[in-house]
Amino acid sequence: MQSMPVCYLIGALAVLVGATAIVKRPIVGLYLLTACAVLVEAQPLEISVLTDRLHVYSWPPELAGRAERPIGLCLLFVLVVVGYRRWRDGRRPLDGGPLLWPFAVFLLFVAWGCVRGWLAGGVPKIIVLEARPFCYLFFAYLLAFNVIDTPRQVRALLWIIIVGVGVKALQGLYVYLVVLHGHLEGHRDIMAHEDSFFLATVIVLFAVFAFHHRDPRQYSAILLLLPFLAVAMIANQRRVAYLALLAGTVVAWTLAFLLSPPRRRQLLTILSIGLPLIVFYVLAFFPDTTFLARPAHGIVSVFYPDPAEDFTAKSNLYRAMENDGLLTTIRQDPWLGRGFGRPFLPPVALPDLSQWNAYYLYIPHNGIYWVWMRLGLIGFLALWLLLGSLIVRGALIAERLHDQAQRTVAIFVVAVTIMEILVAYADYQLYVLRNVLYLGVLAGAQMKLPTLGEDRSAGRAGYHRAVTAGVRA
Repeated sequence: MQSMPVCYLIGALAVLVGATAIVKRPIVGLYLLTACAVLVEAQPLEISVLTDRLHVYSWPPELAGRAERPIGLCLLFVLVVVGYRRWRDGRRPLDGGPLLWPFAVFLLFVAWGCVRGWLAGGVPKIIVLEARPFCYLFFAYLLAFNVIDTPRQVRALLWIIIVGVGVKALQGLYVYLVVLHGHLEGHRDIMAHEDSFFLATVIVLFAVFAFHHRDPRQYSAILLLLPFLAVAMIANQRRVAYLALLAGTVVAWTLAFLLSPPRRRQLLTILSIGLPLIVFYVLAFFPDTTFLARPAHGIVSVFYPDPAEDFTAKSNLYRAMENDGLLTTIRQDPWLGRGFGRPFLPPVALPDLSQWNAYYLYIPHNGIYWVWMRLGLIGFLALWLLLGSLIVRGALIAERLHDQAQRTVAIFVVAVTIMEILVAYADYQLYVLRNVLYLGVLAGAQMKLPTLGEDRSAGRAGYHRAVTAGVRA
């Protein structure tokens, strides 16, 4: 009881120091946001790793019920600081960049989903919960686009991601080897679900370095971390992360092949060796359940679950029932959507998961169908306009850039976007705040790449010419 005031004092001091640093250098706010996304869990874990007890995405029980989360207040504070500094310098407070209109269209439908849900009797608290991730996605993009000014800052972002995910890998290794003594029986995961996604993205970054152009220090750092990343990812047992890793690697290889003609022979050699090895590994090891065979077993079980594995079979069955319920609800409101804050309507009652997830009838695993069900067909198309713009513009930026290091970043962000879409289809990842903040930051950095190194004294006309040149087909 007496320790609580000390905790509050330490927290207040940390907030004061962070706010002062952000006011002096707003880029610190972006770094802090990125670090929180990759390092801090949104919910406490069964086996604590310290970072899961930091109240970043929720308030302590004594302060529960506040309108906005600490991470949201931090994000808004940094945006206000950035907007004021730009206005003071005679510029537009915030520049929306190339993705402003795709975001505006999609967020218009998000607002419609909130109004429609509220008018139809939706629960206000759940309306806010469902709409919040999309707002965070936009705000994180807006922040990154407005504060990044140099290639060095983009490299710093990558370092934060590499080091942060490396820490998560070491935490996972500690839980697996020290706490559980290498035994995963009775534990479906040992880290947060989204941590497997972050682990996979850093492995894909390593692949991008190998396929296209490498920063020697960052490449070496990931190479040293690679065994820990792999072990932690396998121990966390998220099947969709393996598929995301494969998809991201394929995207990275394809873009590197298209954009780097001198490396095509080397890339074809990598493909001719790597593809047969992957196929052989999956076919040879998928019937096994040993630790090294878990990725192969997990990939196959997504499509053909082993009847002997009760949990996997039940998980696949539940997701199939959930998807059927979402499609049934979509058919009832195909154009306008059901709106936020109202439960979807499965034709067959779902198993009661309220003990683990109080909102299981509102927020399903399948984030793609979730948006379709909430916003209707046109709102669903607006989501794809946004994601498609990020992918297509990112690929065009990669094609137009002459700086190989910056092109590497553009390839990486395109791969991460496709990975996010894949995991969102299976595992809440459009709802999880860590994921949307991560994607938003990377999207803003990617859209800013064409202007980095340009003479900012050329004024707004030169600025917009640089952006247009970077994304013109």
